[in-house]
Amino acid sequence: MLTIFGGSRSQREPEYRVQKPHTKRRRSRQVNFYKRLMTASITPNNKPSPLYVDGNEVSTIRVRALQHMTIIHLKRVLAGEVAEMVKRETTSAEQMERIRVTLGHYTTALRDLRYMLEPASTNQRTARFPRDLLYIESTRDSAVMVDAGIITSESMKHRVYLDVPDYTGYGGFSSRKDLAAEYSRGYLSRLKMALFGGIALVAPMLIMKLRPSKLTGLLTTSLFVLAVAIILAWYMKDANKKDILGATAAYAAVLVVFVGTSG
Repeated sequence: MLTIFGGSRSQREPEYRVQKPHTKRRRSRQVNFYKRLMTASITPNNKPSPLYVDGNEVSTIRVRALQHMTIIHLKRVLAGEVAEMVKRETTSAEQMERIRVTLGHYTTALRDLRYMLEPASTNQRTARFPRDLLYIESTRDSAVMVDAGIITSESMKHRVYLDVPDYTGYGGFSSRKDLAAEYSRGYLSRLKMALFGGIALVAPMLIMKLRPSKLTGLLTTSLFVLAVAIILAWYMKDANKKDILGATAAYAAVLVVFVGTSG
């Protein structure tokens, strides 16, 4: 059951300012921590909750926000174990076993968060399929929301349903269509690069041939080399620095040779 803490910060602060015995004060700090944990999932409208309700009254549980909260909770558990070690100036087999289990959960949570943040596929439709599962929305998962008590069936006009997408079956996404679309996008990308390379070589040569002069040759070479270097640095995101430098130098060498032979 998802619990949403209400009340403004100014209404809650006096509770923590009151001096209490040591045991109760320690409990108050723990409550304060887990209330603060809600702020780890600030919604776009600046409300501390993993549940977000937009202007159209569409409720969305953000799974990545819950994962972030889980990681912070595990940090608190590990910090508590370390605090106990420091206080007792020793440890035990039982405590080390608890730490081992918690560390396993912590590293697994980090790997899971990394998976959530990375695209599942280079194909947009394929990547969108698991990405949508990172959100539990009342538009397609109203049965989940109603059963959890977050929304009511009346608010959905009794149209409670579950979206079970069929990715490979009849009526769903087709892997063959995905491959065809990916091939088309790859062809267009390669065609754009080929046209760019051709224009980058032909355009400055035409300018220098139609307006033959040393000034025209030097200005044209300098401007085109600078422009091509900027474009390569922008689009070659996966290339190393030396690859961009080598491509720019090779392009500059071609234009310099043309200037020398035409002069």
